[in-house]
Amino acid sequence: TGNADVRLQLELPVATIEKSRVQGSVTLAGNDIQITPDSPLLARSVGAVHFSDRGFALVGTRARALGGEVRLEGGTRGVASAPPPGHPEATVTLRAQGTATAEGLRQARELGFVSRVAREASGSAAYQVMLAFRGSVPEISVTSNLQGMALNLPPPLAKAADAALPLRYEDTLLREAVAVAPGTPPPLVDQLTLELGRLVSVNYVRDVSGAEARVLRGGIIVGAAPGESASMPEQGVHANINLAGVNLDAWEDVLERIAGTGAAAGSAPRASQGGASQAYLPTVLAVRARELTLEGRTLHNVVVGGSREGLTWRANVDATELNGYLEYRQPAGAGAGRLHARLARLAIAASAAKEVEALLHQQPERLPALDVVVDAFELRGKNLGRLEIEAVNRGPGAVAREGGVREWRLNKLNLSMPEATFGATGNWAALNAQAVPPGSPRPGPVPASEPRRTVMNFKLDIADSGQLLGRFGMKDLVRRGKGRMEGQVSWLGSPLTLDYPSMNGNFNVNVEAGQFLKADPGLAKLLGVLSLQSLPRRLALDFRDVFSEGFAFDFVRGDVTIEQGIAATNNLQMKGVNAAVLMEGKADIARETQDIKVVVVPEINAGTASLVATVINPAIGLGTFLAQMFLRQPLMRAATQEFQIDGTWADPRITRLDRRSAVDGRVDAANEPPAPRTN
Repeated sequence: TGNADVRLQLELPVATIEKSRVQGSVTLAGNDIQITPDSPLLARSVGAVHFSDRGFALVGTRARALGGEVRLEGGTRGVASAPPPGHPEATVTLRAQGTATAEGLRQARELGFVSRVAREASGSAAYQVMLAFRGSVPEISVTSNLQGMALNLPPPLAKAADAALPLRYEDTLLREAVAVAPGTPPPLVDQLTLELGRLVSVNYVRDVSGAEARVLRGGIIVGAAPGESASMPEQGVHANINLAGVNLDAWEDVLERIAGTGAAAGSAPRASQGGASQAYLPTVLAVRARELTLEGRTLHNVVVGGSREGLTWRANVDATELNGYLEYRQPAGAGAGRLHARLARLAIAASAAKEVEALLHQQPERLPALDVVVDAFELRGKNLGRLEIEAVNRGPGAVAREGGVREWRLNKLNLSMPEATFGATGNWAALNAQAVPPGSPRPGPVPASEPRRTVMNFKLDIADSGQLLGRFGMKDLVRRGKGRMEGQVSWLGSPLTLDYPSMNGNFNVNVEAGQFLKADPGLAKLLGVLSLQSLPRRLALDFRDVFSEGFAFDFVRGDVTIEQGIAATNNLQMKGVNAAVLMEGKADIARETQDIKVVVVPEINAGTASLVATVINPAIGLGTFLAQMFLRQPLMRAATQEFQIDGTWADPRITRLDRRSAVDGRVDAANEPPAPRTN
């Protein structure tokens, strides 16, 4: 009776993955309260709330959410299940049933990770949600068959829209007591479960007492056998993966997009940045896969047993292509990580090499540092012996601290085999990279369009050149021969891609005590030109025995320069028993053509041998050297013969030249007409 001023304050718990403020309007109508919330997740909501001194209940509540219609019901009537000891009862239970679209999920940024995953989805699917509150702690269960929604994810989670993939997500408080010290309140411990059909099963037990959930233990199974489920270890997170194919590169790209930390930003994936998210990664890992793709390489019949300690992963790996121990340290921030490997064998097939070359062609910013030793290394079917690699990636941070340029620096590349040893150092950096003084501001990222150049300083010590060429599939080109090749070469592109048109450099060759033999294929075409096996048809009879069966040499030496893929020399010498051969000219490595002048000097006496044995200084070249020789040995000029070799390596054209005095340039025809041009 009478009038009264009534104020009603209604507080309703709202559960979203990321906290959001909910605003709306409340209208009293008889004994009902009409609620129209204005929530980021709900729109056009209509419903009734029946309330009493015992609680409230939602009646006929409908709304637009996640791009589709949703019906809600529930309230504080009853308790969903018995609470765990020491935990409060379920004070509120809500149920939702509706349809979500990929676009609606993407716009619902309050859902955090789920919203970002929806970037890889399209279409729509029905879902059911059960939400319960125990005090202020929510429990949630989400189920859906995902039929109608396509997933643009790498296998095995790629899914067409009309295919069904049952989804179950649960986050519930554990129904068991947790042992604690006397007088200490029990912590809140939940179990998070995610299942996607029989493809994926994930379970985590977490302490949710603090502001951020802390993983206590967990189990992950991907590709489970019938009846197999994720076992829960006493501590750590165990993962068991058994699939026909795993593309870790594709998954890394997807996870970076989902995490919002793509490679273009120059930072590491969010999972590698430490913190609570790191605890969700496996600490013990078992992988079986018929194919596994990592860093551009595809491995076959893979078995991996590994573990993780912090940011460091360790694994024993056996596959068709490799066998041994691997250790990888994830970058703590914007670094590139470090790979340590000790392998018994490693084989990189031609197809795998192309995959790596394609990856390097994209100029990745986070090539890891390498410390690799392989006892038996095989590349494109060629056994290259023992391999040792040490390399570091000097990113923007190192450049700012130490100065210099951003580069992938090759500190050591060694190949050891019975026939030879190869050693090299070098780098891979932007073509126009400028050195940065120490302490200068950190340089920005290199544009993807900026070409990069590989520079390599090398030394090849040869114990048997014939056997070395045979190891590379070029048998019977050279017999014996020992010596050294040393120099520097550079080219545009990655360290695994020799780009001949852009190649520059220089090197010295000095090989002793060998013999050229006859052969045709591949690089042997150029060696066939050097061996002069086509010359006997143009030589006098007394020189046929020198060249027809292969030129035996005391030494082959000279200096070679390379400019834009054109190799040139003006001091190449080959000394044999009965004659010496001097060469100058050019060869196009990419087009396999040459334009070379060949001078054949017969062995007349000891003086000839000593003169030919003199090293030709490239600064004076072949012409001046011959002039000096002819002045001291005039008889040598009369017996010397000159040839021009041009055309292709496979089909060289040989022209015998008029003998000319290197001293005054007069023609000395020796009573012979000019020889015709022949093949």
